[in-house]
Amino acid sequence: MEDQTAPIPDSVEPEEFARLFEEEGRELLLSRLRVGLGVGIVLYSLFSGLDWLVVPELWWDFLLIRAATVVLAGVFIGISFTEFGRTHARGLALGIVYAGAAGIVLMTTMMNGFESNYFVGIMLVTFLVGLFLPWGVSLTVTYSVAVCGTYVSANLGVGGPTLATTLMPVFFLLGTCLLTCWATWALDKSRKQALRMRLALEVANEGLKELDKAKTSFFANVSHELRTPLMLILGPLEQIISGATNDPQPLLKSMDANAHRLLRQVNMILNFSKLEAGRQDCNRELGQVGEILEQLVSGATPYANQRGMTLVGEGFDSLPELPFDPEQVETAVANLLSNAMKFTPDDGTVSVHAGHEGDIVWIEVADTGCGITEADVALVFERFHQVDGGKGGKIQGTGLGLALSKELIALHGGQISVTSELGTGTTFRITLPTLEASDWTESAAQDPATEKRGKAVQTVARANATATQFADLATPGLEQGIELEQAGKDAPLLLVVEDNPDMRAFVSSALAQSYRVITADDGAAGLEEARKSRPDMIVSDVQMPVMDGFEMVAELRKDKLFDLTPIIMLTAKTGSQAAVKGLNLGAVDYIGKPFEVSELQARVAAQLRMAAIERTLDERDSRLVAVGQMTGSIAHDMRGPLTAIFNRIELLRMVADVSGKLEDYDDDLTAIEGTVTRINNMIQELLEFVRGNNVTLNIQETDLGEFMTELCEEAETSLGHVGVVLDHEQNGKDGISLKIDRDRITRVLENLVNNSRDAIMQSDLPHEGRVWIRTSVGQDRVVIRVADNGPGIPEGAIKELFQPFTTAGKPNGTGLGLAIALNLVTAHDGTIDVDNDPPEGGAAFEIMLPCSMVVAEQHA
Repeated sequence: MEDQTAPIPDSVEPEEFARLFEEEGRELLLSRLRVGLGVGIVLYSLFSGLDWLVVPELWWDFLLIRAATVVLAGVFIGISFTEFGRTHARGLALGIVYAGAAGIVLMTTMMNGFESNYFVGIMLVTFLVGLFLPWGVSLTVTYSVAVCGTYVSANLGVGGPTLATTLMPVFFLLGTCLLTCWATWALDKSRKQALRMRLALEVANEGLKELDKAKTSFFANVSHELRTPLMLILGPLEQIISGATNDPQPLLKSMDANAHRLLRQVNMILNFSKLEAGRQDCNRELGQVGEILEQLVSGATPYANQRGMTLVGEGFDSLPELPFDPEQVETAVANLLSNAMKFTPDDGTVSVHAGHEGDIVWIEVADTGCGITEADVALVFERFHQVDGGKGGKIQGTGLGLALSKELIALHGGQISVTSELGTGTTFRITLPTLEASDWTESAAQDPATEKRGKAVQTVARANATATQFADLATPGLEQGIELEQAGKDAPLLLVVEDNPDMRAFVSSALAQSYRVITADDGAAGLEEARKSRPDMIVSDVQMPVMDGFEMVAELRKDKLFDLTPIIMLTAKTGSQAAVKGLNLGAVDYIGKPFEVSELQARVAAQLRMAAIERTLDERDSRLVAVGQMTGSIAHDMRGPLTAIFNRIELLRMVADVSGKLEDYDDDLTAIEGTVTRINNMIQELLEFVRGNNVTLNIQETDLGEFMTELCEEAETSLGHVGVVLDHEQNGKDGISLKIDRDRITRVLENLVNNSRDAIMQSDLPHEGRVWIRTSVGQDRVVIRVADNGPGIPEGAIKELFQPFTTAGKPNGTGLGLAIALNLVTAHDGTIDVDNDPPEGGAAFEIMLPCSMVVAEQHA
């Protein structure tokens, strides 16, 4: 019978498998034994009822045996949770199970030995071992021998055993032990099979993860490799259609080159998909492979000359005829030659040699490029795998070229291998069987069925056009063909970071009409150029060699010099995760390829406007901080002279008192002292505002009517001197008191009245100037309105009226009065607002004090 046992995965050594099986068995044994002992303790105890019915005279003796066994089982359950118990699980399990069986053996010796039916209990315990405990065949055999030996030896001298009484229990017990050993062996085999399957599943799962990772990388690369040439077709086409260029030839050449590049990538993907599906036939015919090699070298020579590279081809004429598929061999060798030229510097050498040895024809493609690391050499033919390097460290292609070449050569019965030395170069070697060593025959080639099958499935497209076969090697046309029309020297400076030369030239030319443009070909060069040139904006690709766009943005944002520099990311990567990553790192915008040039130009202009506004606000904030610090310093310095004035007033009062003339000067000294006190309080308010300190209020209960009358009398006198009329009106109940800082609210109202006076005086009004102060008392608030019939407040200044240093057109204002007023009213838990369209015709302000500030007098 064929063995259906699953093999151990190649990645798991036999020793490792044995260790895993041992560890798994130990943990499973402990788990099951705890459950089995728990059930056994219950059953072992319940069987004492059977003891009472069968041998009541021995019930107490049997109960003692059962109790001892149960206690021992409980102790083992506790030990099983310790490190000692886990380490010695099998030995302890054997001991406790044997103890249970030995207890029953002891009972049989007290019940006429072999004549007692209690041997069935030993069989039950043995069945537990075979069906439930995974401790291995060796321990099962040990247990069986020990139990059978103990039972037979213990009962031989009990009750005069005969053959008839001995045969049945021994026979059944031995049979049970044999079945138990077989069950244990079957259980071990099943567990090993399950473990092999789990390990195989884990290996397969890891393989699927790697494949998923590789495919994700592949699709990202394909997206980039297809979208970039597509962008360089659509972008120039948009420019030509819109008439934005006077000379379309460079754009047309770029479109042609990128169309061939796109076709090459699509052909490679489709050809590989056919190989994966097993639908790729090898239509071999007898011919000279040297002719194919000669055509490839000739087709690649112009590109080598553009790069200043030496391309050598030798040994093609000496090759014998052999059966091969021209399309497939051409594709395989072209992939190797394209890679060799792509990964070789401009002054390097690429050679294609061929020869004939025995029953093989060999082809070698060697280069003096960057080489491949030892770790990558083993992976170069894997699907989707890409090797870092190339000219400028580029990572190009879909990661299918070498894998496709290997599969195509394998269809011919040949092989492909690679040797490489990092920093020196790489050599790929193809071997193909000769006609004599091949399984190809002329009759097979001429078979109608073969011909039909060969024609039914062809290579997707024979890329024999040089422009398509080596499209990724062509020197970009835009970089050399377009003259950038740089904007004026005052235009914003833009840094374009892009590794694809055509794309870099295209984006630069699209932006150069309005901006000064500098470029860099990777993230590291872009970072260096940004630090050197300090551009106003950076437009960068994401997927680049050396340092990608994300890394460059992260490094730039670490430098405070680039905090306000907008960065726009251009990428073929799709999905929101890439956009979120770029924006989180500090990019301000994210544009996917392909994009419209007009969209790029509009986004660049919008971000530059935003950056200009942000810089203006930043500069304004800096100026405000500087002015605030200077104002605070001046206010602080004024306290010294004010203190001196206070001291002189006191000195004059003392002199006048001594001379008996205090009554003549006291009123004047008191007026001067009050004025200086008010100036000192104003300085204190200014310092509180500038330093951002909390306002300290001197709250007093103030009669509203008396307070407003006194304030309006002073204001009426001040306004009357300049010909302005004051109207005072108070609505509401009499006897209302406010809890306010009288001096602070006085200065707020004086500031509003003085602003009205100054506005009226500075305007040539056709009517008499008038100021209104109206006080109204509602149920939950007190409103004090100060209005005038002057020119009003400019509409554009209303929104910023309470901002520091906003003067609303006043030539003599400091711009701090209303800001301080807001600060003082807010400290009283009140509000101050401006009326945008007052009926008085000029400016109007309303101060509202909340209900918590209103105290009604109690009248008898």
